[in-house]
Amino acid sequence: MSENIDKNFTLRPFCDNDYPGFVNLRNTLFPDHPTSVEQVRHNDKTHDGKINQKRWVYKQNEKIVVSAMYTQFFEAYHPKKFVIIIHVLLDIQGKGYGASSYNYLMNKLKPFNPIKITSEVNEIHVRSIRFLEDRGFINTMKEQESKLDLSIYDPTKYQCEIERVLEQGFRIITLSEFRKEDKKADYKCWKLEREVAPDMPWTDPISIPEYDHYQEYMLNNPRFNPDSWFIILDKTMVVGLNNLWKTPQETIISTGLTGVLRKYRRKGIATALKHTCLIWAKNHGYKFIRTNNADTNEGMLSINLRVGFKFMPAWLVFDKILSDEK
Repeated sequence: MSENIDKNFTLRPFCDNDYPGFVNLRNTLFPDHPTSVEQVRHNDKTHDGKINQKRWVYKQNEKIVVSAMYTQFFEAYHPKKFVIIIHVLLDIQGKGYGASSYNYLMNKLKPFNPIKITSEVNEIHVRSIRFLEDRGFINTMKEQESKLDLSIYDPTKYQCEIERVLEQGFRIITLSEFRKEDKKADYKCWKLEREVAPDMPWTDPISIPEYDHYQEYMLNNPRFNPDSWFIILDKTMVVGLNNLWKTPQETIISTGLTGVLRKYRRKGIATALKHTCLIWAKNHGYKFIRTNNADTNEGMLSINLRVGFKFMPAWLVFDKILSDEK
């Protein structure tokens, strides 16, 4: 432990009153990707009892300056695979708080006999990258973030991409509209996500959780808007899905899943969904749209670049393998 660390440094369990302070710390470190108290509360509540998760904090002068957390992936759950997240206020970084928090988390994880620990950092945070590498973590994946200035996006140039899909007999509707037609609309969206999930690039197999958890976390999410979920139907079957999620930044909206059933691929469906989303976002006054794609997903990256998306700093996934157990 560094001699610069506060001799009274002790992580204590996170409590309900800590949400505002925790969110303030996180948003200070990630000002371009803010979250909200409402969002963090929602995440914690909907994952409670379904994944192993615990958070600790440390205060100086009544202000949370360190947080440490272990959790598990919602869409890639494994009982012995964990994610760690450590936040340290910039002013006190490099003084041993991160190292002490890391050791604390690893000790707390021992009873679970973890076989892999994952952490994710933005490539602009060079200190965080070095921190993980010094502890045996290996960079296993790069999520390329891209952003489009919607003021330069011209929908008329891409209307033919949408028409091409409609001419094949498919329909494009929102989830709000689909719910009026079909009582199983939400369930059908979940079913499509489950079917396309194994094809999504990630360091572990993607597995969408059971419907009740999906419904609770996704469809009741503060960022959810059924008017910005776009579905392609072949008669009554969902064959493609793309959704947009609200962000705390009123002028920015984020793209979520783009999924198409295997037998319906190479028909222009993903491209049509992409432009349907972009047109909706532009028409609703958003200035920018943001998306993340694995850097190995050349198809989607090429679609984005053709439209005018620009690369932003990427997110790097780091893994530390603790056991050969699968």
